[in-house]
Amino acid sequence: MPTTPLSLALVELWIANPALPWSNPVWQSLTHIPGVPWAYDRGRGVTCVAEWTVDKAQAVEAFMNNCRTAEDPAEHFAAKGKDDDHEGRSAWNAWVKTSWVKWNINKLMDCIFEESGCEPHVVMARLKCKISDDFPRMEAAQVKHVVSIKLADALFGDDAFTDGTFIVSSIMTFITALLVLTWTRYRKVIKRQVDSIHKKFQEVEDQWPAMTAPDSKPTLVSIRAYLKKLDSLVTLISAFKDQKMAENINARREQVNAILAADKKGPIKAESIASQQMIMPHASNYKRPHPSDSVSEPDKKKLCHEAGASFIKYEDF
Repeated sequence: MPTTPLSLALVELWIANPALPWSNPVWQSLTHIPGVPWAYDRGRGVTCVAEWTVDKAQAVEAFMNNCRTAEDPAEHFAAKGKDDDHEGRSAWNAWVKTSWVKWNINKLMDCIFEESGCEPHVVMARLKCKISDDFPRMEAAQVKHVVSIKLADALFGDDAFTDGTFIVSSIMTFITALLVLTWTRYRKVIKRQVDSIHKKFQEVEDQWPAMTAPDSKPTLVSIRAYLKKLDSLVTLISAFKDQKMAENINARREQVNAILAADKKGPIKAESIASQQMIMPHASNYKRPHPSDSVSEPDKKKLCHEAGASFIKYEDF
């Protein structure tokens, strides 16, 4: 699916319904933005966004209005070069990028994905994907219909629904953009983890012939260092639940212990990957904040913890 930038997704949501998202009480409780960000009072020199001057807020306001009246808002939003909206466009994009991190919405989404059984490693296990397989597409993972309602409720509350069940069209478009961005983020993280596994696995494979050569006399220190590398692989592989690779690492550990036993140094106790817990932490039901609540940073962290935050860190967009 095509990716819509966050800053554009917010603009399109506002164009579809000027009350969204900035007048929504749940969204305000998450972002601490009390109204449209480009609001200002020139007489008092006050702006809604503290980082903006009145002139910059006015430039953003003009950019927003021009996007709304443009024949193709997305095309106007993405215009290159220094047109009349260059200052407002640049200020808006920069503010959304930094603010999204402060709002911790990615962490909130990670909690909901995990609570819904859609954490990427869980999805790969459900689809029986091995480490060597490509990360599944979002459509194949079937996460949209599972996550959408919970996410819409967490971000917008009752305003997200037409009759308590069906999501408002403009919000569904916004939610879909967030899901695509999140799945792309997960794909990048999984790729880095897989690349790390392949690199570490190749390292232990390349080192093995030298340790087992007929004239080789590996020291206890070098053998322990080798086992430490295997332990590192254990940690990475356990998240993927790839039984075949786990069996390969277990077999190698048995070989290393055999070397130690033959040298009468005694085997080093090593837990089997298969015996390690390969199930993600149990997640409790997510409960969105009441519109009247002010969600502090510690509360957001607690919320994610209670929702079963994953031990895997997924970086921001």
